[in-house]
Amino acid sequence: MQGIRFSTGPRLSERDMRELADALALRLHERMGDRVYMLTRSDVAELVAPYIDDLEPEDRRAVPWLVWHLFQDALEEELNGW
Repeated sequence: MQGIRFSTGPRLSERDMRELADALALRLHERMGDRVYMLTRSDVAELVAPYIDDLEPEDRRAVPWLVWHLFQDALEEELNGW
């Protein structure tokens, strides 16, 4: 998977960025299970870096934040019993 495949131009649109973040979050969760909830944002950035190294610098900074927030939202939902 490469980030640019999710793009319709040189920069990711908000929709493209969210789809990429969703795909990366799913991939990480499949690989790590619930341990993803304990990752820091810098951990997430390190883990997704190989998949987004072809993106523009601003997008490379934004995607790990989105993935990390997805994990935080999922953890909150899990703790609240969905």
